[in-house]
Amino acid sequence: MAEALSTRVTRLENLMGVLAEKQTRLDEVLVVLAEAQIETEKRFRETAERFRETDERFRKTDKRFRKTDELFRDLDERIEKLVSGIGELIRSRPQ
Repeated sequence: MAEALSTRVTRLENLMGVLAEKQTRLDEVLVVLAEAQIETEKRFRETAERFRETDERFRKTDKRFRKTDELFRDLDERIEKLVSGIGELIRSRPQ
């Protein structure tokens, strides 16, 4: 029975060694996962910042387009008035 007990203790010691190795490996994997999570969060923040910058550029571009549209409308009105004035001038000239 002493030998059976010794065998069991040896087996338990071996199993404890295997468990310790697996725990060490698990700890290493957890470190890698934690580092990956930190890097992922960093990339998400960078991406969010780029989206914010892009949104701001779109807003500025839209504003410029609206301003350009307004300038073209004003120019169209001025051209229309000029053409109308030239037409009046031509009609009012003695022949």
